[in-house]
Amino acid sequence: MTDATPLPKTHLPAIPPVESSTIVAWAAMVITLVLSVTAMKLARGLLLPVVLAMLLSLLLSAPVRWLRKRNIPERIGAAIVVFGTLFTVLVAGALLVSPAISWVNSAPVMMRQVEQKVRLLSKPLATLQSSAERMERVTAAPVDESVRQVHVTGPGIISRLAGQTAETLPSVLSVIFLTYFLLAAGPLFRRKLAEFLPVRGELRNVEHLLTAIELSTSRYLATTVAINASVGVVTMLALYAVGVPNAALGGVLAGVANFIPYLGPFITISAITLAALGGVDNTALALLAPALFLIVHLTESNFVTPMLLGRRLPLNTVTIFLGLIFFFWVWGVPGAVLAVPLTAVARIACDHIPSLNRIGALLDT
Repeated sequence: MTDATPLPKTHLPAIPPVESSTIVAWAAMVITLVLSVTAMKLARGLLLPVVLAMLLSLLLSAPVRWLRKRNIPERIGAAIVVFGTLFTVLVAGALLVSPAISWVNSAPVMMRQVEQKVRLLSKPLATLQSSAERMERVTAAPVDESVRQVHVTGPGIISRLAGQTAETLPSVLSVIFLTYFLLAAGPLFRRKLAEFLPVRGELRNVEHLLTAIELSTSRYLATTVAINASVGVVTMLALYAVGVPNAALGGVLAGVANFIPYLGPFITISAITLAALGGVDNTALALLAPALFLIVHLTESNFVTPMLLGRRLPLNTVTIFLGLIFFFWVWGVPGAVLAVPLTAVARIACDHIPSLNRIGALLDT
């Protein structure tokens, strides 16, 4: 029995030991992240009005600053801006109530017209459909006429709207008054926040950093709102030119849904198609309405928004999509509307804070 030949020794690269402090730090970060996401989801009723009020205060801070330069104190300027904006929104909503009610009342008739026009457009499939219906009648079991069907009707649309209004009214009032208080506090709130934040550096530097973030965020939000409002106005004019009834509602839908990336334009073009087919007699003219909106959307997304925002605040497409999924999962439809503004605010903050520049670069295109 011969001795085994010894294996040659191989020199493997040494794996650097992982310090226990690094493991503890990463574990703490993961636990903090999980707890934060859980808190955001569970405390939706509390956090959503606060976040919305903060975004509105950043959006409306520019006119308050303009009034302050005219020797109008922040408290008075904030009251003028907030309640003036609220009055404008209420007047616009009152003007849209009557068209909305008429649209709801005429929805069944419009859907029958849409069905008729779709059948006309799909004549090649009519023969196949009729054959399938005849086959279904032949193979169907006889119906016992003695059996009666019971239909349970739910609450009407008016009662449901009243219930939803009663539920959302406290949140709306919270957003309005919190927005006013944030604008009325002005520099005092930034100073208190600078004292609270655990940021290294002098208090004056921290205040300057918060002011820079506020100015950049305010310009971004104002530009975004202006772009989406322009999309709504142009869409309304296009629908009015085609002859679509309640064109103002279509414009409002286009402007609001444009805050939601990817999904918002799809919702708008679907609603416009249904409204046009149900309200315009000429089918070719009705199909012109969604085509015009598609032109408006492509112009805005490929030329206007990149020209006004893309150079100053480029965002990664993957980041926008992930932000949309995350905030929709956490806060539902309001989260989907606020996904892009919140992602942009995070990007602006990362660009102004040196320790977060790497995260800002990850959010870049």
